[in-house]
Amino acid sequence: MFSAIAEGVSTIENYLVSADCVSTLNAFKNMGISAEVGRECVKIKGRGLRGLKAPAEIIDAGNSGTTVRLLSGILSGQEFFSKIIGDESLSRRPMKRIIEPLSKMGAVIKAKDSNYLPLEIEGSGGLQPIYYKSPVASAQVKSCVLLAGLYASGKTSVLEPLKSRDHTERMLKAYGADIAVDGLEVSVKAANKLCAQNIG
Repeated sequence: MFSAIAEGVSTIENYLVSADCVSTLNAFKNMGISAEVGRECVKIKGRGLRGLKAPAEIIDAGNSGTTVRLLSGILSGQEFFSKIIGDESLSRRPMKRIIEPLSKMGAVIKAKDSNYLPLEIEGSGGLQPIYYKSPVASAQVKSCVLLAGLYASGKTSVLEPLKSRDHTERMLKAYGADIAVDGLEVSVKAANKLCAQNIG
């Protein structure tokens, strides 16, 4: 995901050819990203934060909750309409926990029973920063809001009740985002660009 919205070609070593990773890669190919998958690595030619194209087809996240939740943050900052579906299992998983903060940022999202897939995201290209107190410690929720924060006009912060996984914070820093961690609070500022990286 980070490579797709960065500028330049990123190389990811030890790429795991799993269903979740394939779902994510296919989602971005659907939005104009080119990727070269080799035996030991994958090379992704990023199009920048605002270079994604409207999906040629409905985005299918398969069984990947990480794909749909993190991707929703990115899609909320785009200037096009997108729709995300998933398999039967994923379609039963709650999405209100990301819909609520994204809606507070100005995203327009429709969901089945306001909570389940499919998600329809009407991107406006501009979001408002928020200070979000997450009711749960969730790396997926935190990451979704932080990724949306890259497209917001200011500083977006997430405060968790407990510390969740910090992979997104580390990746955002590596790709050049202005991110700060203060205990249970993580903040990111609006970005002009992310820069391609070689990830081992």
